[in-house]
Amino acid sequence: MSGERPKHSRVPAARRLGLGPRPPQGVRVDRVPLRVCLDDYAEALTLAESGELLLAGKIIARRGKGRKRIIVLGRGRSFSARLSEYALHLAARLGYGLVFLSVGPAGRSEENTPDMHRFVRESFAFASSEAARPFLLKALELNVEAGHMVHFGESGEAVRAVSDGLHRVELILSDPGNDADVGRLAPAAVFTVS
Repeated sequence: MSGERPKHSRVPAARRLGLGPRPPQGVRVDRVPLRVCLDDYAEALTLAESGELLLAGKIIARRGKGRKRIIVLGRGRSFSARLSEYALHLAARLGYGLVFLSVGPAGRSEENTPDMHRFVRESFAFASSEAARPFLLKALELNVEAGHMVHFGESGEAVRAVSDGLHRVELILSDPGNDADVGRLAPAAVFTVS
């Protein structure tokens, strides 16, 4: 007994724990593609060189988690068919997700009661979600992750708030007539599709 080794010691510790070259049966491991990791490192390096060390640290900490996204900025309650189709096919080619963003009126006027104000906001949200529905269904056909969000206020502030909440927003697509403040406040490149 003194010189004997247990039988399981012949198997490397990594294999005993299920950490071999393949994961154990029933366990799925999502590996982050190398390209995504390199993109994150390049972004973090750029931010660190410009003095934004906290932002660079956040990017390194996320290590490619989540899908890169494109925001499609609606015009009031609707979305341009040309802009939306372009965004859908671009997202499908790049492997990005899409966020259709509707921006409603900022505040309520003095003549509106709180009930009327709530009704106006709810009707705007309903109408804009109905306008986004055909494009969300098309996204399902193209296997593109897509969603719709409603924000009330100025377009630039709405884009900034949504981008900060979602992270990894790479592009913002807009119609030619949308507010000019979007480009000034946007955290990503704004492209106008005419």
